[in-house]
Amino acid sequence: MNKRQKELRLNVLEYIFWKGRGHSGRILSSVDILEGLYFGEENGRQIFKSDASMPQMPERDIFVLSKLTALPALYSVLNMRGYKLPEVLPDEPDRKVPGIEASVSEDAEGLLHAVGIAEAIKMDRRNQHVFCLVGDYELDNGPAWEAISIASERNLDRLCVVVDENSVNEERIQEKFEAFGWKVIKLRDAHDHDEIVYGFLRARITQRKPTCIWAPTVKSKGVPFAEHKPEYDDVVYSEEEMVEIRKILL
Repeated sequence: MNKRQKELRLNVLEYIFWKGRGHSGRILSSVDILEGLYFGEENGRQIFKSDASMPQMPERDIFVLSKLTALPALYSVLNMRGYKLPEVLPDEPDRKVPGIEASVSEDAEGLLHAVGIAEAIKMDRRNQHVFCLVGDYELDNGPAWEAISIASERNLDRLCVVVDENSVNEERIQEKFEAFGWKVIKLRDAHDHDEIVYGFLRARITQRKPTCIWAPTVKSKGVPFAEHKPEYDDVVYSEEEMVEIRKILL
């Protein structure tokens, strides 16, 4: 992990510890995907066009969070990126928060929003890309596949969906995306900054079809005593555990 990935992790876990509730393991699996998107560069230029001083700039790229458990990770990234977040942060994505593009309260709802936004961008011929982070469990949802089908039928090549995968039959789901007409980019390690950035660069140049980045992750990544242990997926770490985590990540 690079220094920024460690810092983001610690910020997320401190926030959850302070709040007293959260899904530590599930959140940590997504940190590096978001770090790669918001901080990735090519030749000194941001992959994800954004400006924290002008959150609504017309030519910005759009990120929609569909994986609701990853919201604290998104807050941490936005804060580090310089967005002015309110002191009290909502428990669900809310468009009133700078940097949040869609209000989402249910599984797969963010994916539906992302498809709708990408369709509007295509119709208006705007030079923007839409990125959406989806949890693998959301792909058991019928409306999710309806949205995936629509995106392919309408050739939404400005749309990139990242699947945070750590529990499903990956071959079956990847084949299903391909059968629906999507380009699938399979990462080997979705915690490696350079590999994540390369995946986003490939997605940006895809033409005539939407892109799915298949991102294999590890729950609780970065906290060695909790990695691969389901009992840590939905917990808040104890004070003693936080002392150990600070030693690891500082």
